Amino acid sequence: MGPSTLEALTASYNSAATLSETLASAWEDNRVPVLLVDDGSSDGSADYAERCEGVRVIRQRNAGPSVARNRAILESRADFVLFLDSDDLLLPGYRTAFESALAANPDADVFVCGMQVVDDEGRPVDRHAAPSLQPTAFLSVLGGESVPTNGIIVRREVFAKSGLFRPGLHHAEDLDLWLRIAAATDKWVRMDHSLAVYRLRGGSLSKNGQAMWRGIRQVVGTAARLPVGSSKLRRVTARHALQGGARYVYNMAFAPMLRQRARASIAEALREVARLPVRFWPLVLRDGFCSLRRRQGSH
Repeated sequence: MGPSTLEALTASYNSAATLSETLASAWEDNRVPVLLVDDGSSDGSADYAERCEGVRVIRQRNAGPSVARNRAILESRADFVLFLDSDDLLLPGYRTAFESALAANPDADVFVCGMQVVDDEGRPVDRHAAPSLQPTAFLSVLGGESVPTNGIIVRREVFAKSGLFRPGLHHAEDLDLWLRIAAATDKWVRMDHSLAVYRLRGGSLSKNGQAMWRGIRQVVGTAARLPVGSSKLRRVTARHALQGGARYVYNMAFAPMLRQRARASIAEALREVARLPVRFWPLVLRDGFCSLRRRQGSH
């Protein structure tokens, strides 16, 4: 039996501005082949991808990122897959770190790493360590620990147990799938280094924050129905779901506003906190103050 194969799955829609750098980070920097599903682009990005070495392109009518990702999963022939958004990056050493982790843990189903967060200009704004996976991968992910989309590598056969991305879920759809994967297998391995780059997208953070919260409520409902074991574990799961929902919304929507250090942005973040259920206020505000304190300490 030969060595396990790895493939990056990319859903792309009108991503000409960032796609060349993304594809280069996979193939040129790491020799990770890319399966790109073009979701009905009209900007020539699919034509460009077809000319790139190490990239296989499948075209479809526009159906949304979850449908495109699901098609990539079904079309892939690799043993392991990772999800690489069309504006994110893999850092040099990504594949080497995975191969070393797999050699040490040949029965593992999931590998996760940390990520660097940059703004639209590529300037670093934050860093997230890989999740601790304690006491279990399921509770770690549900507890709000960051699992970057391009920082998780999954054995492809696991999707037969977990299912695929839910097309009807437009926010937190990645978290929803990670939870189902963690419920399907606890054979997760943590890679200590930050090996992926997540680019903060533009747009209305206020509007995104509210939409993310609606998505989180759906995800929590999914988590409550997963077979996580005893009644004691279900109680722990419920607590983690409440905390995790607040932390996820904070990390993805409120934190960037606070980091701008502008009064208007901080006021906007506080208004968003006020829209959340009261029981989440202490969690979100505590995370916010801790983040600012860590940031000040790093200067």
